[in-house]
Amino acid sequence: MMLFLLLCLITAGLIIEVIQKRVLKIKDPDIKELWAQLESEEWYEELISDPKLKEWVLLDKQNGLLKDPYYVRKIIENGGHRDGYINYIKNKAK
Repeated sequence: MMLFLLLCLITAGLIIEVIQKRVLKIKDPDIKELWAQLESEEWYEELISDPKLKEWVLLDKQNGLLKDPYYVRKIIENGGHRDGYINYIKNKAK
């Protein structure tokens, strides 16, 4: 019974994804455009001015939080996410 429910959920997710991409033509955000927008932010420039923090931010772009386009959009648009990310990077650099 649980296996059937799991298969139904997976199938529903796949159908929704196909509808979004094929029918509605909803595209995933382009990470390079978001990075360009992020790099133009004043707080980001201050963050990477410190060499230790810059190293962590660059690593984050390769394998961390900044690899996710939805998260990058959140930290650009939302001050709470932005402050959380800045604290996260500063704590990692300690």
